[in-house]
Amino acid sequence: MRGLLSFRFVAAAAGILAMLLIVRSVTAGDEVEQVTAGTSTRPVSRVINLAERLDRSTERFAVSPKGLAALTVTFTIEEQRRVTIVEGTAGVNDCTIPDLARGNCAIFADLLGEAVIWFSLQPVVDNDHVVLPPVIGFERGRAILENGMRLAHAPAFIRRCPTEYTSFTEMRTDVDTGFVSWWSFDEGELTDVVCTTQ
Repeated sequence: MRGLLSFRFVAAAAGILAMLLIVRSVTAGDEVEQVTAGTSTRPVSRVINLAERLDRSTERFAVSPKGLAALTVTFTIEEQRRVTIVEGTAGVNDCTIPDLARGNCAIFADLLGEAVIWFSLQPVVDNDHVVLPPVIGFERGRAILENGMRLAHAPAFIRRCPTEYTSFTEMRTDVDTGFVSWWSFDEGELTDVVCTTQ
């Protein structure tokens, strides 16, 4: 017992804690607002660790005009797992109460351990996919969306446009951000890009 409380043990534990804080501060760059040229800013970058469909829910849930959860709520995923959004957590809610009641909502969340630090609730379309903002770039094996979300993606996107494009890059050059991205639950990644401009 004396060995556990020795000076060396306490120093080693303090060193490990210090290293964890340093690693967290270095990787926190993913959550800091990035300022681009001029006065415009890019949204906060969010690495999405959780992308799941929610089970049917009768929970009432809302986001305040400041973009914060108005109350604490726990949703069920796949009838076994649960995810809790704590009051005051930053996020977006594009799901209606009827969407939640029918089980037609998905959660995309940035997690710190099991804690949700940012979330987006989105309606499920055709029981299969979620429509998300356009892809504006790629970094560390993830696609970066216009709203700052970073998600897994297919090796090559299925391009659904009136014009035939030989690559995603050619499509982006032509339509800029005039498209949306589709998240597929079957594949667990972004699979399609769909042009919204002619």
